[in-house]
Amino acid sequence: ISVNHPTARPEAISLAVEAVINLEKTRTGKELLQKLSEFSEEDITGLNQLLDQWTIKDALCVLDEIDRRISVVEAIRKLSSDKEVDELQVLHPLVTEARWLFGPEFDSPEFASNKQLRTVTTELFGAKLDPSAFENHKRRPDLVILGEFTLSVTGTDSFDSDSGMSTVQNVLIIELKRGGFKLSRDERNQAQGYVEDFINCGSLIGSPYVHAFVVGERIASKMSPTTELANKNDVKCGKIRIATYAQLVDTAEKRLFGLREKLGERYDDIPG
Repeated sequence: ISVNHPTARPEAISLAVEAVINLEKTRTGKELLQKLSEFSEEDITGLNQLLDQWTIKDALCVLDEIDRRISVVEAIRKLSSDKEVDELQVLHPLVTEARWLFGPEFDSPEFASNKQLRTVTTELFGAKLDPSAFENHKRRPDLVILGEFTLSVTGTDSFDSDSGMSTVQNVLIIELKRGGFKLSRDERNQAQGYVEDFINCGSLIGSPYVHAFVVGERIASKMSPTTELANKNDVKCGKIRIATYAQLVDTAEKRLFGLREKLGERYDDIPG
């Protein structure tokens, strides 16, 4: 340091040596030193400003969460138009991971499959259920395998004010179609049947509101994107929404403050 920077103050040299000693004690210290040595003046100023305002732990927590969400959305973007992509093994786990796309109220750890919903689903679909439908309930309790198609069924619980017992408050049903699939009225009508079955099954305690989404690559013309349903007492308690994968991606980018565009090429190499 003294040779390369004769005007360096002893205090600065002492700090530099102390920093090098501390870094050498760690497994990745040498890599960090290498990166620091290649920093531009602008990078150094930015890093110093970052460390003035954030702890490393907090910054990583925020960046990791943003990175996870953008990566999932980018994978959906790249895979949803591929007709060879399997919706059960690939698309459904991705979209279920991004439940916040269907509304901020769904971005909650409270949304989880429970025994009551599994019981009702088994009763409603009966013979259509694949024998292994709930075999993976510990690993993926939200996915229900129904042979020719797959649903994601999750819900939130609340406590009844009178009895104090737990009841299902909201049910979220997501049906994804294979990449490249065009949605028609048949798919909308099928989803309407799911919602009506859940609303009128009589097995769910309370009066949960059912949110159903049917997602495909394209939508047939002259289709209403939203259909609201009522129960036997004419109380609104269910809604079906038709959406495309492109809508999910656009929604995600807006809810993430346009960060995907601002970050440029960082996510271009994600294969899906």
